[in-house]
Amino acid sequence: MDCAKCSRDLFSPKKTVKCVKCESSYHPSCTRLKSVENFRKLRKEARERWECDRCKGLEEVSSEDEESLDGVKEVASKSESTRSSAAERAICDVNRKLDKLSSVAGDMRELKESVGFMSTQFDTFMEEMSKLKTTVDELHKENNDLKSVVRELQQKVDYLEQDSRNNNVELHGIPETNGESCVDIVKQVSNFLKVECGSITNAFRVGIKKDRPRKILAVLKSPDDRENLVRSAKADKSLTARLLYKEWPNDRVFVNENLTAFRAELFRRAKAKAKDVGMKFVWLKNFVVHVRRAEGDRVRTIRSFDDIDRM
Repeated sequence: MDCAKCSRDLFSPKKTVKCVKCESSYHPSCTRLKSVENFRKLRKEARERWECDRCKGLEEVSSEDEESLDGVKEVASKSESTRSSAAERAICDVNRKLDKLSSVAGDMRELKESVGFMSTQFDTFMEEMSKLKTTVDELHKENNDLKSVVRELQQKVDYLEQDSRNNNVELHGIPETNGESCVDIVKQVSNFLKVECGSITNAFRVGIKKDRPRKILAVLKSPDDRENLVRSAKADKSLTARLLYKEWPNDRVFVNENLTAFRAELFRRAKAKAKDVGMKFVWLKNFVVHVRRAEGDRVRTIRSFDDIDRM
């Protein structure tokens, strides 16, 4: 569809003004509106009642002046025909470009508003992120502090539990028999190792019955008795069950410290780590794990799993 004024193409219905009387369509810039922006400012009712310049002029003329109006129209028509069509097109082109610039300016304003809104939202988001990071850092520090407290408490509990086992030894590899006396078995072991244990407070089997015999837990009179018995058993590797009773198998008998679950796991992991990194010596002394890479090297004490990681 072309403009009834400049005969150029009408770009968009949203940028086209239509006369309610003659139903002709125009560029807003080709009418008394002068621009698309002025057209957009019209209310809906005004747009629906809008009349073109020609129809607006006809409506304002009374019936008594029709003859004069015809003369005016004829003069206007002749005057309009004398215009340079090239100049008219140039003006319309300029007006269209101005319309486009006006539209672009409107779009730029909207874009600027959108960018401003997004910038505000981003600033708010960054502020919230900063607060969250501060909270996370505080929680991280608090968590580390709590872990340290828990580690200290675990070490204290483990120390107290191990201290309660200070006189205990474990005997492994002793076959189970009906009516056995674990106290007598411990005495036989101490006699074989030529260790004077004094009076044995108590001795009994512990653990769940399985295919292998359960260990014997013996409570000796003092830590010295425990230390002497364990040291002698480690030095004399010839002790077997058959040497205690000839009917028993020729299986090796071991005498160990009665460790807490934590220290037993610590000892197990230390031995595995030492094997991986080429450390030759891993041993227990007074329930504490020690390691050494080679003969003559510095002895290192292992008190936690972190110490094992640093081996």
